[in-house]
Amino acid sequence: MALRLGRATLLGALLVFPWGGHGAVPATDAPSSQTRPASSPPALPDAPQTQPAPSPAARPHLFLYLVDGLRAMEVPAYGFPEMTTPALTQMMEEGLSLTNQYASSPWTVTSVASAFTSLYAPSHGLQKAGERLPASATTLAETLKKAGYETALFTTHPLVGARSGLEQGFDRVEEIPGPFYPTPRRGAEQTSATLNHRILDWLGKRTSTSPVFVTVISSDLQEPFGVPGKEGSRFIDASELEWYRSVRKKLLALRPGPLSPATGGDLVKLKVDASRFARAARRVYDGAVYYNDSQIRALREELGKRGLLQETIFVVSSPRGEEFLEHGLFGHGASLYDPAVLIPLVITRTGRPAPYQLAKMTDNVDLMPTLLSLLQVTIPEGVQGVDRTMEPRRENRRLYDRPAYAGATPAGDLPTGVMSMIAEEGSKFIETEEFPMGIERPEVQLFRKGQVEGDWEVKNFAGGRPDLMADRREKLEQWKQQCGSLHLPPDSPSPAPDPRLKEILGALGYLQASRP
Repeated sequence: MALRLGRATLLGALLVFPWGGHGAVPATDAPSSQTRPASSPPALPDAPQTQPAPSPAARPHLFLYLVDGLRAMEVPAYGFPEMTTPALTQMMEEGLSLTNQYASSPWTVTSVASAFTSLYAPSHGLQKAGERLPASATTLAETLKKAGYETALFTTHPLVGARSGLEQGFDRVEEIPGPFYPTPRRGAEQTSATLNHRILDWLGKRTSTSPVFVTVISSDLQEPFGVPGKEGSRFIDASELEWYRSVRKKLLALRPGPLSPATGGDLVKLKVDASRFARAARRVYDGAVYYNDSQIRALREELGKRGLLQETIFVVSSPRGEEFLEHGLFGHGASLYDPAVLIPLVITRTGRPAPYQLAKMTDNVDLMPTLLSLLQVTIPEGVQGVDRTMEPRRENRRLYDRPAYAGATPAGDLPTGVMSMIAEEGSKFIETEEFPMGIERPEVQLFRKGQVEGDWEVKNFAGGRPDLMADRREKLEQWKQQCGSLHLPPDSPSPAPDPRLKEILGALGYLQASRP
């Protein structure tokens, strides 16, 4: 995708005032203390306000659509050879794309919490399945609600909602049955089609004139047998799909939940060729990506028919990626390689095309301050992300050029390992403190781009650059210390656990250890 417009043109198209019929507001020359990340220098002075904040009625709607498990490498704009995402590709041709966007965790719930709060996992504390986001956290939904938005969450993940405290700030929460709860699936489902129906039904019954903030969590990519219709079998032939589904049924009989780091061992027990299964699983996954993309298009088209899309910022991203044996693992949660944590992010405004690719390293704690800045809503104090609409200037260059960080700890009983990551332009450093079960890898790994074709995340340069190793370790240690200093204490007294929590965790596979 060619970068066709300058940054100033992009910001003029994306900022709220042109949508409300006002003059464009220039990007701030420097971020305020409210956009200061964990690794930042002392706060810069607040930028002067060139325009008063718009009234709630003048602000656009905001749709945040999160496709659980969508990895960037499966999107054509990142080099994937198949057209898996025609709708998303069109959006990327019209809006702001962050092309080096990392999830701050390879776990859905933890990563969503970071996107909602602009806090890394060690700070917000929601790192294990069954835990809750502290009530003291300030969420994107709470902030927009105070700014006059009506807020709604539509989720197919049973832990992204009231059971984890992620419903904070939402006026309405609708939970749609996903792939593994309330009952494990035995056939193709249509979670994103159901999401569309629920969202549009709610919008049709609204009587308020306030803008809406709608968050959508789709789980099509986790459907164990693939999604329905011709889309689901678009990238795999019928006989191979039948074989895949027969193996997947046996895997579910051994262990509930999605594919996981334990899947490789389970395939050995079943005497199934793991490489063949990985290829088939990825083709089924690609069909689900295509199907979910078609449902995003259907939702946007219906919003357009209702006259809402022209008044909407529409954002598509993902909480995490998914692995298909690229580094010896299936599923997610046990690595910080790109298949697990490099995710797409595109922000669009229909009718005001502003194609722009931001190639700087970013992570999903940047989402909240960026969206609030676009809406000209005050960014809460204490966020760790960076407003990515700000112009890069000498005085804020250190903020703008900061690395992306991610960390992983076990979210359930599976020993998925403890590790942390720092990604900077052209390089990535991963430090492993506890290794995932059955996986041998170096304690430290340094990957560099631009060396040899195909070496990225394959050749470890850790032994040849002690200077880079020392620098990355120092930055990671600073990040950990700063996250720890901002840690939110858990609620006291703790809320009573949901009586169905154990059943849900079991259905999602979190209560399974290394042996079924």
